Amino acid sequence: MATEKLYWADPAAREFETESARPSRWQDRVSIVLPRTLFYPEAGGQLADHGKITLAGRTVAIDDVQIDDDGVIHHLLAAHEPPFTEPELGAVRGEIDAARRRDFTAQHTAQHALSRALLDEARAPTVSSRLGSTLCTVDVDRADIPEREIARAEDLVNAIVTDDVPVRAQFPTAEELASMDLRRAPKVSANVRIIDIGGFDLSPCGGTHCTRSGQIGSVRVVGVERYKGKTRLSFHAGQRALADARAKEAVLSSLASELTCGLLDVGNAVAKLRSELKARADALSASRSELVLHLAEAAWRAYPAATAGAPTFVTLVRPHDDVSMLRAIAGSLAARADVVALVASLDPASGEALLVVQRGASVTSFDCGAWLKSAASAHEGRGGGRPERAEGRIKLTGLGPLERISSLLPR
Repeated sequence: MATEKLYWADPAAREFETESARPSRWQDRVSIVLPRTLFYPEAGGQLADHGKITLAGRTVAIDDVQIDDDGVIHHLLAAHEPPFTEPELGAVRGEIDAARRRDFTAQHTAQHALSRALLDEARAPTVSSRLGSTLCTVDVDRADIPEREIARAEDLVNAIVTDDVPVRAQFPTAEELASMDLRRAPKVSANVRIIDIGGFDLSPCGGTHCTRSGQIGSVRVVGVERYKGKTRLSFHAGQRALADARAKEAVLSSLASELTCGLLDVGNAVAKLRSELKARADALSASRSELVLHLAEAAWRAYPAATAGAPTFVTLVRPHDDVSMLRAIAGSLAARADVVALVASLDPASGEALLVVQRGASVTSFDCGAWLKSAASAHEGRGGGRPERAEGRIKLTGLGPLERISSLLPR
């Protein structure tokens, strides 16, 4: 027999009593089945209630609630709770987690109102929603929504919250249902439950909701992204919206303090820093280019061209350079056609040598990728590349100082 849903009759209730409890199982977990319950089972994108029940001389924690195809609601015992062995468990007293219920009713009612507002203000019908424990989302059937339309929808929702309209559940007759302006069609044909938010939104739903819109507190859209050709909006309501605003203000206040500016001036201060950083980066890039050319010219003088067209191996050790600098130096050195350049630095985190090898245009007898792959294999490293250019890293164990990396090259 299907479980009686007490949360439909009184969504504000937090405690209940009933009789004839019995142990059962939901998939691979131990559960308790009751003839009636206040515990909401996971369904329709809303997570289940948590709480505790007292029966057979024990109080046990309930950390999930599920409903089967026959409408029987299973109260799943927390993993640390030993199962009941009695076939009948008698009278029960249940208590749901009031804070969790309050949070989810606010999120769920907010989702209904937001979906209606997005339909009215952005022509974006909701195709699915998810009420998570930390973030709620609404997926709408529109790929691109201007920011101003989302802002209008957000304003409309919060106007409904401020108006504190009644939120009622009803089971209309077939004739009454046919005359209603529903936001979406019901998934069942009989015993359809309609949630009416003060005439603003009417939607079929079996979940738990506020009894007045003012209990939502506030609604804030906190993220918008493209998702599978549609748009996914993330939102917070109630205490979550307040906590999110406080957290963001704390970050902003910290930045304002660091930048010695007002809270609302952080954007301008960051823009100024970015401009200064770009100017310095451009100056650094120019200096690096000059340094690379200077290093190449010095190395070319130190390594004159080999006789009889043989390649000239040029080794340059730059202990503190990053890999992008190594690439630039190797490329500059290899601008001389006869050069095979080996440029190395040290990764301070791993103690490994970073290597970039590149050959000049006239060198055909030396395969950079094959050489580096062989060297890496011999010294517990990794790397490879093309005949013209390769990069990787090797361990220095047994090689001595970094300056001796040049000994790896063929002579």
